[in-house]
Amino acid sequence: MTSSWEVDFEVCVRHVLALSRLSTARVLGGSGSEEKAVAHVRLAPQGRHPSGDYKASAVVMDGSRLAGDNYLVDLTLRWMADVGAPLLIVVRPAQEVGLSSRRLADKVGIGLVVVDDDILELADEIREVVEAPTRIMSRAIVEAVDRLARVSSSQGVPACLDAVDGTLNSASTLVGLEGEVIAGAPLEPPLSPKDRITVPVTTVIGERVRLVQPVTLARGERPTFWLVVQGTSPTRAWEEVASRVARLAGSYIATRLISTRLEQERDARVRLGALNAIIALADRPNASLLQQIGTLGWKTDGWCTAVHLRIGGNADPLRVLALTDEMRRVLADADVAGPLVERPDGWTSWLVDSTEPASTSFGELVVRFRRALQGFAADREGMRVYAGIGRPYSGLVGLKKSLAEAQEAATIAQASGVRTAVQHIDELGVQRILVGWYTSEEFGDFARTLLRPVVNIDKDEDLLRTLEVFLDNESSPTATSDMLGLHRNTVIKRMARIRQVLSVDLDDPDQRLAVQLACRVVNLRA
Repeated sequence: MTSSWEVDFEVCVRHVLALSRLSTARVLGGSGSEEKAVAHVRLAPQGRHPSGDYKASAVVMDGSRLAGDNYLVDLTLRWMADVGAPLLIVVRPAQEVGLSSRRLADKVGIGLVVVDDDILELADEIREVVEAPTRIMSRAIVEAVDRLARVSSSQGVPACLDAVDGTLNSASTLVGLEGEVIAGAPLEPPLSPKDRITVPVTTVIGERVRLVQPVTLARGERPTFWLVVQGTSPTRAWEEVASRVARLAGSYIATRLISTRLEQERDARVRLGALNAIIALADRPNASLLQQIGTLGWKTDGWCTAVHLRIGGNADPLRVLALTDEMRRVLADADVAGPLVERPDGWTSWLVDSTEPASTSFGELVVRFRRALQGFAADREGMRVYAGIGRPYSGLVGLKKSLAEAQEAATIAQASGVRTAVQHIDELGVQRILVGWYTSEEFGDFARTLLRPVVNIDKDEDLLRTLEVFLDNESSPTATSDMLGLHRNTVIKRMARIRQVLSVDLDDPDQRLAVQLACRVVNLRA
């Protein structure tokens, strides 16, 4: 298969004229036609005008017809120029092709050749050359289909990538929603956001060509995966075939991923149902719930410390599902082992200790979670993730109580406005008093109304963020500039603009506090 990529994918007039069968042919005209593409071979029509598609065709004429029609060559050249046919081969002409025909061939740029040969055998040999690229592509696609069809359901996506590489002599990779490598060869450089779009993209990187094929799992959805196929010093033939094989492989991979998604969604629904049953416990768990927990392999017979993980912004349940395995790996690396239950806006987990943890032990747990979430969000542009941790309580009923505390702590963590934050319920102190305000619809309406003048002129959210940090740092332009990485004068100019549009006095302590709380609420709901 490797040698097939060395041929010229686009056959031109010069390739046809290079046939050994045409070594004795005479080229009478058509200067400049050598590089014109030839995609078909056709016999000249019996009448003077053709029917059918002759575009990019080498036309082979029976020269015996010239005995009764001196102008047949001229007429043929004219309609060939109209339809875009680049080469006319006259076989065994009954009379010499005239000077006017030669000049016309030069004028319209159509190769004019005469040869003494068998017309059908010559046309058949030309067809072998002209259709070689199509045969290469057909063999490659058939080989790709055969390799992909042999991939069993248990082998999954890596085996599909191996089938592509075996066909194309390439290096293939499946990339996920955040640009991370899901399977296959490492990517250097990584796939940039501008290439993670809804249409195929071809990029040249040094001596390599990178083909990016979006993989969509359901009609109407945006792509959530991209198949990347890379070839080193590829020919035109490789690029043409690779683009088609990539589309084909993308469909196979989508089928595999859809099957996996359905299994994951089914399992996620079961886990979420069991979690909701725990949260809804009134007193003692019934036998059905205990059986479900046992079937899932969840451990609750000990001191349970709940963790509530939440993705900021408009969380996508499919994104949560896709990131579950990565979140599980991140938590395992941080030595946090426990169930991981997908929710529409994040995950719930808990740790179980055989003995009651010390009241001061939560500090180390917070540090581990903070590092884990920072690593999780670091390579994901725009990702915001927050965690709340409850106190340890004994048994299943105790887990319910810890889950409620963890959710409350996550709300406070999200109100901080930073990209990642971890909050333990025992660290909240006076902040717990504010939870009712943060979650109140009435205070939310008030906050949005109060800050609407700033939001209306703040397309990039720079002003609102500056205002929040400014108030959190005791109205210090210097501290604000240090935290935001801005020049002090920039902070001062932004605050002057904010003061112009706000209807409150930021120098008044009560009004300043109201704006500060409003910033937290708007940030939380964003």
